[in-house]
Amino acid sequence: MSFNYDHYKPQSLFSLEGRTAIVTGGGTGIGLAQAQGLAAAGAKVYLLSRRGELLEEVVKKYNFAGVLEGDVTSKDSIEDAVRQYSEKEQWLDILVSNAGGPGPTHFGADTSSPDGETDPAKKHEPVDAQTYKDRILKDNSFENWDDIFRLNSHSLLFLSVAFLPLLAKGSERGQQQQRKYTSTIIATTSISAFVKQSQMHFAYNASKASAAHLVELISYELTYSTKAKVRVNSVAPGVFPSQMTTDFSRDPKTSKSRDALEEKLPTMAIPAGRHGEDEEMAGVLQFLAANEYMHGQIVALDGGFMMSEP
Repeated sequence: MSFNYDHYKPQSLFSLEGRTAIVTGGGTGIGLAQAQGLAAAGAKVYLLSRRGELLEEVVKKYNFAGVLEGDVTSKDSIEDAVRQYSEKEQWLDILVSNAGGPGPTHFGADTSSPDGETDPAKKHEPVDAQTYKDRILKDNSFENWDDIFRLNSHSLLFLSVAFLPLLAKGSERGQQQQRKYTSTIIATTSISAFVKQSQMHFAYNASKASAAHLVELISYELTYSTKAKVRVNSVAPGVFPSQMTTDFSRDPKTSKSRDALEEKLPTMAIPAGRHGEDEEMAGVLQFLAANEYMHGQIVALDGGFMMSEP
């Protein structure tokens, strides 16, 4: 009698049939790939966006469940999004906090080798103290730092807490299923949270480092300070086609410059020699959503970038 491998097959291991999901920033780029990955695994996916009407076409094209309108940098707006969702569903299984932005850019190091050895196009010529001061203060303000931290970091906590009762209900329901599961929060951080370079955007890297630490804090607090059984993990992308790289999406209607990103690849210190693909991002989301033993972890999906860049 041959062994039955059915429960080891991908459609069993990563099945999200019957589960509900919310993805913020899911209209383009990384967020869209995440939403597609969850939907392909069987999840009922809602997109949460500040301008919900702009995503109606995306929802129809990819057969998502619907759009929730909300600003993730506003506590009142997040609460309203919870209300909108509660009118449609009684529980939530997967919350993906993906919405983010680049923040101010400025002069600074963007290569592991200041002499340009790893990337001649980004050869870094040191400047005197006054010039450095003038350049950094010109491009940065407390206001634009506040804005990017609200979007890239603070929103993760407020979203997680606001949807926690619904996530807890998802876990309660999950424990009654034949294949038991718990609800999960998945945050999109970045490898920029861990590199030592500013990459010419101090605020972005600092905000993503804050978000990465929040993943660990929220994971711990939900485990030991609440009765909710909710897992918290993160994917830290490297170079992926997105609005923050070249405004690229696989969808030709929103793609502006796939070639522009690929032209940069020879000068990027990526051992894989290419950018990440939508399917690779989708696969990690399916894994984090389905694997019950993943909790409090940050998965770097970077083609080996952090091995070559400090």
